[in-house]
Amino acid sequence: MIRLNRSALLGGLCLAALSTPAFAQEATPPQADSAAPANAGEIIVTATRRAERLQDVPIAVSAVTSAQLAATGFKDLTNIQYSFPSVQFGQTPNDAGFRIRGVGTLGGFTSSSELPVGLVVDNVVIGFGNPVQSLGDLERIEVLKGPQGTQFGKNASSGVINITTKRPDLDKFSGSLFGSYGSLNERDIHGSVNLPLGGNAALAVYAFDRANDGYVDNVVRNEKWGGQESYGGRVKLRWEPSDALSIYVIGDYSKTKTEGPGQLWTLNHLDANLTAPGGLVGLPFVNLAALGVKIDEHNNKSIDDGAGFSSVEYYGASLQADLKLGDYTLTSVSAFREQKEGAFAFSIDGLPYEKFYARDPGQTRRSYSQELRVTSPSGQALEFIAGAFISRQETGIGLGQSATLSPALPYSAFPTISITAGYNHTDTKTDSVAGYVDGKFHVSDTFALLGGLRLTHDSVTSHNYSTVDPDLAPFIPPMPSNGFTPSGTLPYETRDLVTGKTKATKLSGRVGAEFKPSRDLLFYATYARGYLGPTVTFSGLTGTRSNVKPQQVDDVTVGAKMQFLDRALTVNVNGFWDKYKQLQTSVFNGQEFLTENAGGAEAKGFEVELVMRPSRSLSFNVAYTYSDAKFTDYLTACTDYQIRSGLASSVCDASSGTSLYQAKGEALPGAPKHAVTFGMSYERPINDTLKVDFAVNTSLRSDVSYAVGDPNQRQDGYAIVNGNIGLGTINDRWRVGAFVRNLFKQDFNAAVISLPFTNGGYVNWRTREAERTFGASLETKF
Repeated sequence: MIRLNRSALLGGLCLAALSTPAFAQEATPPQADSAAPANAGEIIVTATRRAERLQDVPIAVSAVTSAQLAATGFKDLTNIQYSFPSVQFGQTPNDAGFRIRGVGTLGGFTSSSELPVGLVVDNVVIGFGNPVQSLGDLERIEVLKGPQGTQFGKNASSGVINITTKRPDLDKFSGSLFGSYGSLNERDIHGSVNLPLGGNAALAVYAFDRANDGYVDNVVRNEKWGGQESYGGRVKLRWEPSDALSIYVIGDYSKTKTEGPGQLWTLNHLDANLTAPGGLVGLPFVNLAALGVKIDEHNNKSIDDGAGFSSVEYYGASLQADLKLGDYTLTSVSAFREQKEGAFAFSIDGLPYEKFYARDPGQTRRSYSQELRVTSPSGQALEFIAGAFISRQETGIGLGQSATLSPALPYSAFPTISITAGYNHTDTKTDSVAGYVDGKFHVSDTFALLGGLRLTHDSVTSHNYSTVDPDLAPFIPPMPSNGFTPSGTLPYETRDLVTGKTKATKLSGRVGAEFKPSRDLLFYATYARGYLGPTVTFSGLTGTRSNVKPQQVDDVTVGAKMQFLDRALTVNVNGFWDKYKQLQTSVFNGQEFLTENAGGAEAKGFEVELVMRPSRSLSFNVAYTYSDAKFTDYLTACTDYQIRSGLASSVCDASSGTSLYQAKGEALPGAPKHAVTFGMSYERPINDTLKVDFAVNTSLRSDVSYAVGDPNQRQDGYAIVNGNIGLGTINDRWRVGAFVRNLFKQDFNAAVISLPFTNGGYVNWRTREAERTFGASLETKF
């Protein structure tokens, strides 16, 4: 059921807002892997690794341009979830990363090696982190739904987010400068310069600086948490020494610093035993009334006493070479990426005393990849792309984490227990080799067969061990000199080296057909089998090993892409059914997240995307996704809630010796059943030199659950309304604008999850998007 703020819903319906994904009309044709003609008023995408009109691509794909993203006022890549109703982004450990149609990354603090929703930036498969910390350099974003392994380098069992940044222009010197300022001292400054180098080469340089103050009020430390600063840049060199050869080199660097711990949470709910006198969060230990804290889903005040700070550096380079071999194109993409986390310390108890404390001296992740592919010419009876992909990913390069628990607090400061047995260290190396082919055979001018295969071999090696943490207070036994009061850290045994290995070789692919009776009508149907590689994980606290089997998905999609009224009206629809086996997911055992395989899951539903352009000045957009994503077989540990509530005897089965709960029929974590984006954009000249533009965007989504078997871990449905208005020159030389995000200040949480080590406590995971932001911008182009 969707529960929405009435003013937000009415305002959104009346404003009928913009930036729905679908079809960024008026887009400039991008440089692509192979040339294709562009038509005015259409978007050209590379969802099939060749440049095509979006309406000619026989797969479920949506796209937005940089102009549409700018109109929303959002600044971060993760916020595309408010432009694409089929996309969600999880921020918590058990659902971190992108999801499409309700399915995506469902792993905890593990050494997992693959992402079910692939992220591809300028033809480079991104295995971790976010190389797009600023949206000002983007050309467009495409969201491909369902398995995509036969067209993209990595497995991508649930979909791909394909990002293209702006290529250097060989013909003219140009540049741009943008600056905005908004609520919470939010600043966004970015600029670019394009420099031609002698007719067959060009250099483009892009730099950015972004920051905002914190939005979570820590009343114990008198600090604002959630403040962030990011800066960096991207340098690109495009060189075309001949008509047959093109070289494209990209290097990028970014650094992000965050004030506060990684988990920006506040207390949502506490069982009565926790707030009763003598309870963990009761008098005399904690006086919530004196701290001014009201515990509910809107609580924006933290009482955590642990200091928090983190920093992440992210950088990489890629080299793409395209060589014409007659009518064919040979493409090579080589890439290197690295992410370095700075040292950080954090508390994960939500309490004003040090019950659970952890330190990490910093970790490094590293990846190498090489792709080689051949693309056939367009317009032939047989069109295909074939290639090979090799990658290596290394994670856990560093010392590990050290965490302590003081279970007797607040009643006694002793004992302190090292729950990680000193420094818990896990490193993982994942090698992947694959060959793939995908294509289309035109049986006639209106009918074509679709097909593709991919053979993948994955090999994973992981190590786990622990070492002594020299910074832990030494154990002092009871003796007369200390009044027989022991102190320090209980003695512990470090864990010896444990090695986990796994490998798998799997065949995946797709078959289908398309029928295109006219330029404005396309009907298609596909069956695809997707694959997500196996892995070996060790949990972050206890080093518990999980041997995770490969994940498999069978996808059936039937769709139509239609344009009417001389293409003034675009209607795209598709229905889908995805059946997952051995779904890689996570379970919280009251202490930590463990990665495991669920028996099965399915996602079924449909998507509708509409664009109406009554004139060149005015457009309306609506997109709706219905996705019923649920477990079909998931036997997991009986939850703490079920045990506390006395439900375990009726809903859990203890016949195996371990109390287990069958979560069949329950929704996947973080998966809304209904999601809608809709809106309007308007642009009109007011004289011979000036024009005005106006855009509004509304995003609605229904309620979601964040854990099986626990009704306390959920978020009600909500709607967000964003707007943007500007005045500028007709030739786009300059523009001054104003924007608002979350106009009606709709409060919501990124998640509601169980608080570790409390047995009855829940926390809100707060998010920046729940804050209303007003701002102004100024930009110029030359």
